[in-house]
Amino acid sequence: MDSVKDHNDVLQQEGMFSAADLEENRQGRYSPAQLKHFEDARNFMTYSANKYDNKSPIVSLIFGFGLLAFVVVLYFVGVFDMLQSSLGGLFLPVMAGAAIFAALFVFVIVPRQYQASVEMARGMGTPLAESPLGAIQVIEARADAYTSQGGINRRGHQSPQISHILQMDSIKFNITSSFREVIQPKRLYRVYAVKDQGAWTLLSMEALE
Repeated sequence: MDSVKDHNDVLQQEGMFSAADLEENRQGRYSPAQLKHFEDARNFMTYSANKYDNKSPIVSLIFGFGLLAFVVVLYFVGVFDMLQSSLGGLFLPVMAGAAIFAALFVFVIVPRQYQASVEMARGMGTPLAESPLGAIQVIEARADAYTSQGGINRRGHQSPQISHILQMDSIKFNITSSFREVIQPKRLYRVYAVKDQGAWTLLSMEALE
């Protein structure tokens, strides 16, 4: 096991934080670089929300064409003929009900869900001046760093992508693969972090032994 100083130097090189960031976090403050990072991230969310706003008609059109293509395929493979034979006089009412449901899905449900996603992204882009970061949390624990096939995304939900996870007690952070490689399992660390908009973000980290 390398010395605490040498190990902390490596952590700073791979963890995307500096000695200045760490010192500010020790005092319970965010460094200017960290504040800029959060502000830039929120500006990007606002930009993304504005970019994809008012695109519901296009999304409905895409879903509509996809559904129409699916119906055409069903027709040519004989699915409708089989349904007509099995349903008899109920065939037309069932098809009418399916058409109404499909129309509601394409022109009501899909646009609402799409716009809700846009509004959620816009909410995540609220400037720091209007929605400040919370207090810095300090976590001391023996680290467990691993790779997860599912992992967690920013919202804390399961993700199909491969993720690199740092777990300190019950709290999990997404980290880079290079940072995971330098963290020594079961070594005692202190992590400075913040829970912002429902997700934990690692600010800086230092070994204690």
